[in-house]
Amino acid sequence: MATRIVLLALLPLLALGMAGGLWLRGQMQQALWGGFDQALQDKAQRVAARLQLGPRTDLQEAPGTADEFSAIYSGWYWRATLNEQVLRSRSLWDMDNLPTEARPVSDSMPLHRALGPMQEPLLARTVDLSVGEPPQPVRLTVYGPAAATWASLQRIDQTLALAGAALVLLAVALCWLQVRVGLAPLRRLEALLATIRNPGSAAQEGALVDVQAMLAAPTGRDLQPLQAELASLWEHNARVVARARAHASDLNHALKKPLALLSAQASSDAAVPAADVQRQVQAMAQVIDRYQARTFSDALHMQAAMHPATAAQPVDVAQCVAEVVRMMERLHADQSLEWTLQVQDGTTPLWRGERTDLEEVLGNLLDNAGKWAASAVHIGLAMEEGDAAQPPHVVLQIEDDGPGMAPHQLQAAGQRGLRFDDSVQGSGLGLHIATQMVQAYGGDLSLGKSALLKGLSVRVVLPGVQAAQRPRKA
Repeated sequence: MATRIVLLALLPLLALGMAGGLWLRGQMQQALWGGFDQALQDKAQRVAARLQLGPRTDLQEAPGTADEFSAIYSGWYWRATLNEQVLRSRSLWDMDNLPTEARPVSDSMPLHRALGPMQEPLLARTVDLSVGEPPQPVRLTVYGPAAATWASLQRIDQTLALAGAALVLLAVALCWLQVRVGLAPLRRLEALLATIRNPGSAAQEGALVDVQAMLAAPTGRDLQPLQAELASLWEHNARVVARARAHASDLNHALKKPLALLSAQASSDAAVPAADVQRQVQAMAQVIDRYQARTFSDALHMQAAMHPATAAQPVDVAQCVAEVVRMMERLHADQSLEWTLQVQDGTTPLWRGERTDLEEVLGNLLDNAGKWAASAVHIGLAMEEGDAAQPPHVVLQIEDDGPGMAPHQLQAAGQRGLRFDDSVQGSGLGLHIATQMVQAYGGDLSLGKSALLKGLSVRVVLPGVQAAQRPRKA
């Protein structure tokens, strides 16, 4: 990433710098050539003022002139032609003509390269004149020394090259510094994740790795959304791992009782009745199937959380409660309990999730209510509409007329495997499982004293479905 950023920043900068350097070089060359051309034009005017026609219409130079064109091989020369007659400066001495390139040095500047008598570089400028009366056309070419001009152009090229190289190095350094500073939060986040993934170095130093605190540490404003998503993902994975461990522990705890019973019977009697073995094996098979279904449901729940498009369809909570109540009436038929279901008028409580999860929560809670109730169990169901800040939610209230729980029992209830009365059959896992599953769906389960039946009251709040999302009835 750093290499791509540097290249993407440097390549346009280099192209722009080269284009700017070439433009600046061209402007400076034009300025030098323009000054030299102006000097040659001035000298051509001076030479033209000295040219005249003789008695036989021959081209002559006015006598008594002494200047740079008088010294032999001075570097300043001129040559004038009238028809076939040639007149040249004294500085040329016996040189009749100078080699001159036909192509000008620039499209906008009529200067031509030439070589002097001493093979020195020259620049030539040709002008057309009219001399005498009647006027005669004269072609005058003026030459001047170009060594200093070419040296100046070379110094300009060297200066531009050095300045360009310095600018490139400076740009590389600035880009590198900018990338280092700009990507520093990403490196801090990378180091943070590496520490979380491999906390051995921190553990060796005697420090405990607090993942939540580390993920909350500031790494830069630009990475805060990514950091928040990573923290949420970590928390979700932690919940999944915790639930998996809880499932394994619950399964282990649930299987211990039938295994202990079989072991006790085998210890006391060498021939264990087949009916007892069959009953305990069936109990263990049911426990295994139950936790296998829970594990599959957890996988679906996690998939729905990661991919909302694949989430389950809304579940009619009232219909699901009614089915579980009918099953509980058969299960606790010998107790002659009165089961009542009251649904708030004008509402259809809907919840999005796996129906098997809801059935398991209801089964555990209603089974507990049936075990402890003396004569009646009341189920209240309502759909509380939300607003822009608070989504709607389903409220389920399960009350019985049993002995209820003491305040200290209400605080400890729901812990894995905790039982307050061994006289009632059970494993102590039902309330814990129900609480865990409700919380996994973002809901809440609370216990209290029933104001209606004076026994235990269980209140379950689950996220509901907006009215616009409710399925249409056929």
